[in-house]
Amino acid sequence: MSVKNIPASRAVDWYKAGWGIFSKDMVTWVLMALIGGVGAIVLSVLPIIGQIILLLIMPALVAGMLYAAQQSKAGNPVKLEHLWSVLVNPQKRNQFLLLGGVMFAAAIVIAIISAAFIGDNLLRGATVGVGGFGVGGMAFMLLVGFASFIVFNYTPALMLFRGMPVMEALKTCVSTAVTQIAPLLVLFLIYAVLGIIGSIPFGLGLLVVMPVTVGAIYVSYEELFA
Repeated sequence: MSVKNIPASRAVDWYKAGWGIFSKDMVTWVLMALIGGVGAIVLSVLPIIGQIILLLIMPALVAGMLYAAQQSKAGNPVKLEHLWSVLVNPQKRNQFLLLGGVMFAAAIVIAIISAAFIGDNLLRGATVGVGGFGVGGMAFMLLVGFASFIVFNYTPALMLFRGMPVMEALKTCVSTAVTQIAPLLVLFLIYAVLGIIGSIPFGLGLLVVMPVTVGAIYVSYEELFA
């Protein structure tokens, strides 16, 4: 199988295309992001169970937004109900809930590894200074964030648009991503920077950043997994 050689700069074009998708119906996209954001906040404040529910349903909600991006790119109207369209579809829902379960298990493993990593660096920091902890911690968090960004977004896309079961979608996602590290890393870094900027003030900018990013992810999905 031939591997495309996609330049790192292509990520900028993906974001431009994402803005184009968003700009076709800004109001609906902002409302969709607002509903998703408020729902996430409400679930997050519920002790334990709320966070578990959020992790379980999040892949289905991501798939719903990706479906909206597909419809917009095809010239069709974006509807609020696209957000939960996968979650309420009995033929698709269970596979996406299963992916949520896999991601929940992965989050637990990452949390355990993070605790061990941070704890070890804190102990060494007492003798070698906090600089080593800062660099190591930043590198670790960057790696986890990048991997999560890829799996969290492209696996639901593969499941939705190509009808792949969970494990096949995960395998395809990872095997493709490792051949396109440069553009995907730039895409992730753009998202991270925009996310930080969008969080000020009160996270209102995220109502734009999130839909634009979803559009960028969909456009990149079409190119990466064509």
